[in-house]
Amino acid sequence: MSATRIMATIAVAASAGLVLAGCVPQQSTTIDGSTLSVAVTQPYTSGNPDTTFGASETNSHIAYATGTGFNYFNDKSELVRDESFGHYEKVSDDPLAVSYTVSDGVRWSDGTAVDAVDLLLEWAATSAALNTPDEDPASTVNPESGAPLDRADPRVLFDSSSRGDTGIALVTEMPQISDDRMSLTLVFDEPFADWPTAFFGAGSSAKPAHVVGMMAFGSDDALTAKERVFAAITKKNDTDLASIARTWNTVFNFQGMPANTSLVVSNGPYVISAFVANQYVTLRANENYSGKRQPTFQEITVRFLSDPLAQAQALLVGAVQIAMPEIDSDVRDALETMDATIIDGNTDSFEHLDLQFGESKNGTFDDPLVREAFLKTVPRHEVVAAALADLYPRATPRESFLFAPGDPGYRNARSNNGSEAFAGVDIAGAKELLAEAGVSKPAVCVLYAADDPMRVTEFELIKESAASAGFVVSDCSTEDWRATLGTPEAYDAAIFSWQAARPGVGLASAIFGTDGYANLNYFSDSTVDSLLSDANSPATNAEKRSESLANADAALWKNAYGMPLFQHPTTVAFDQDRVSKLSLSSLSPGIWWNVWDWQP
Repeated sequence: MSATRIMATIAVAASAGLVLAGCVPQQSTTIDGSTLSVAVTQPYTSGNPDTTFGASETNSHIAYATGTGFNYFNDKSELVRDESFGHYEKVSDDPLAVSYTVSDGVRWSDGTAVDAVDLLLEWAATSAALNTPDEDPASTVNPESGAPLDRADPRVLFDSSSRGDTGIALVTEMPQISDDRMSLTLVFDEPFADWPTAFFGAGSSAKPAHVVGMMAFGSDDALTAKERVFAAITKKNDTDLASIARTWNTVFNFQGMPANTSLVVSNGPYVISAFVANQYVTLRANENYSGKRQPTFQEITVRFLSDPLAQAQALLVGAVQIAMPEIDSDVRDALETMDATIIDGNTDSFEHLDLQFGESKNGTFDDPLVREAFLKTVPRHEVVAAALADLYPRATPRESFLFAPGDPGYRNARSNNGSEAFAGVDIAGAKELLAEAGVSKPAVCVLYAADDPMRVTEFELIKESAASAGFVVSDCSTEDWRATLGTPEAYDAAIFSWQAARPGVGLASAIFGTDGYANLNYFSDSTVDSLLSDANSPATNAEKRSESLANADAALWKNAYGMPLFQHPTTVAFDQDRVSKLSLSSLSPGIWWNVWDWQP
């Protein structure tokens, strides 16, 4: 069946099923007069963290607290459906098609109903399907102010580049909307296993279509403005789309509380009620929110303190009740001297060493024996100890490429992927492999961030150990290391980190697949390709997917792909007498994952 035909069939089914969808208003749990202060490192600068300008941790966390969608991740990396917002279901495997229905009664904080036009705008903005080809959206925005560089630019350039690959870019065909505009159906161009998190769910910071329309077209009528947004997208009116894209990219970039409060309209537990640039942003319980994520604190003030010791001091004197400082020994000592609860955990980023399989500087790792020999010299435990032990003495090496510690399947993968062969340094074994390969003094130039002291230390440890086996390791570091990644003949190995914003298949095919767009080391293996293809099929059940990923993980170790080093840690401290029910998720948004559950 063609994509067009299946969409038509689904649209009818979605419309017919609407009578079953409804939002039962949840009883408010908000405690009148309850307040909380939280210290964060970065300032708030934008209500749209999906853009290049708005991409920051603080912006994302505020968007999470003020937004909602079809699902979110809990502190066990489990995906939780939010049926109070709406329902989604896969309605076809070939082609992959997913239907989304917003529950009746879901509203933005200004009282306007959330509907499929809001979903449609989110698709247009984040898929880039309607963008003018071969243009850079970020180049249209002033990087200092977040304002448009040319308000008359006729190009359609939604800048959602900071979102990464959630899979929504695979939906290039116009979505189908039900007659009552409460349901939308997406048809993917190719299979995608992580479809449940591809759209308007975990990590979404969707903007209201009526607000974008009012700002783009200078209208005071929300319904008229939303209708014009709908028409512009469905009829591909490039003139109107250019205005909509420019507005979506820039109008939510703030230098203070906007005079037009429609710019802070949200659909989640909280809404922004005050903002002073470089000082604080205040979140207040959203009175028009009727979903299941009912907030307990009536007001949360987020204070921007870039100095980690200042955060610790603020926690000590009661100016804040939660602190999220960057940790060093002084900060750790300060936190441990006060009566506060300290939570140490992992983030969604992990450090690793990758070897170049082709297009390398010296061609050293074209031989699998030499790759294996080099990895046998990597002092993983010493690297972890040097990078983390002073602050996180219980830190251990990560043992998997595809599963993070704490993920379902990590322990099984670690036990069966062959990583135990590299548990410790084996100089004798490395020398034997080099002798078998007939190689003497192989040259290895390592790329890493020259201005990062931790990576300098990692490099020195790896260099010294490898030299004991006969490797001649040199320094290819640069402050511009990101731009150098993947450059032919520039280096032989690289030390950097990947961020996995969600568990599962995620970016695996993009990084480890032969034709993956994020394959920076020219790795290619038909077994890995086949296993990742199986894992990425929406027809594959969870158990089989985990098995395929575990087998792909083992194949990466067998190929001597490189070496996972460690998961990046994080620390949160809080006053347990003033706030409770906090727990740390290893996925973004970390401690904020259940902000609505925090209690006095």
